[in-house]
Amino acid sequence: MSRVARQLKFFNKISSTTLESQIILNAEKYSGLNLTFQCQNHNGHMGARKFWREFMPTLQFYNPQLHFQVTRVKNDDKKNASVPCVLEILDREGQSVGSLDMRNKQGAEIMQSLLAEVDHVKVAEEDIVKL
Repeated sequence: MSRVARQLKFFNKISSTTLESQIILNAEKYSGLNLTFQCQNHNGHMGARKFWREFMPTLQFYNPQLHFQVTRVKNDDKKNASVPCVLEILDREGQSVGSLDMRNKQGAEIMQSLLAEVDHVKVAEEDIVKL
């Protein structure tokens, strides 16, 4: 597969095939999201990593005015579960107005919890970008 074909496939994955995260967050209420989890998958952080890989790019694509911060913590001690696994929703002043515990949840579960927590609208079918 050529480089251009790979780039088009990746772009379409971000813009048109990840349906759950094709939303527009209310920019008058929110300034962004903070995602914090550990680099390794142990201690229940696998779902957070999947959310970051699968859903976050689409959220960023359709919400370019919002700030998305991802903090991945290196924790080599498999028994130390003190690293937070949390998704924070930030208001216009940058203060946390909501927090989702992502530990031991699947990526799709995290996305559903986020949809229930935030004020959003679904991207209109004619506004979905596909190349």
